[in-house]
Amino acid sequence: MARLLQLSDLHVVAPGQLCSGVLDTCALLRAAIDRLIAMRPALGALDGVLITGDVSDDGSPESYAFARAELDRLGLALLPLPGNHDNRAAFRAGFGDLEIMPEQGLIDWAADVADCRVIGLDTLVEGQGGGRLRAESLDFLAAELDMAGGRPVIVALHHPPLRTRIRFMDAIGLDNVPALEKVLERAPQDVTVLAGHVHRVHLGRVGRHSVMTAPSVCSAFALDLRAKAPVGFLKGPTGCAVIETGPGGTWSVLPLDQAEGPYPF
Repeated sequence: MARLLQLSDLHVVAPGQLCSGVLDTCALLRAAIDRLIAMRPALGALDGVLITGDVSDDGSPESYAFARAELDRLGLALLPLPGNHDNRAAFRAGFGDLEIMPEQGLIDWAADVADCRVIGLDTLVEGQGGGRLRAESLDFLAAELDMAGGRPVIVALHHPPLRTRIRFMDAIGLDNVPALEKVLERAPQDVTVLAGHVHRVHLGRVGRHSVMTAPSVCSAFALDLRAKAPVGFLKGPTGCAVIETGPGGTWSVLPLDQAEGPYPF
């Protein structure tokens, strides 16, 4: 069994700046890491941190340096992927020392974590909000699925292969979901697909495989399904997730907002 933290949508900016003129995402990330460190005894042993995109909001080298320093405080193996706000070159420079990081091209990787094969796919299309899986990434996924055997498999990407019905987010979703579904059909085992991008929890399926999206470390989107829903974010709730693989494995939301208690009942 593998146990991973999933962090998503950090949206870090250069220190001293505010994300969207509102959020001090440097302070929010530092507080989140402090809280996770304090919670480690309650969480038990962890094998790594899966980071499903939008590490940076402005793509600046300074934002990646800050995020990397904070993430390293967890003392866990890092498994990062880019999101639509990331800059691929700056992202690669910030995480280039990681064994999984390809030296050039798309940031697709695979790693063994305990008994699980974790496959990361790059959906970033620089200059736009929506995402796409290129043919190279789909071929990479197909080869990795063939090699995974009977082991548990996690496929991680930023843009989720589902629709939230939040229209302004679906407008910048993953634009070739059927291509992903076709590749996943060949998997002999159930695959867990983990994503970010939508800043809240959504559960769905791509083919027969489960899809789960993580909350954001810094903000949220309201579940407003109206055709003319206001476009914008909320300051909370914030959170992350804990994943356990294997038979009986779970995916659990971990709120990062402070709450009083526990009280006896």
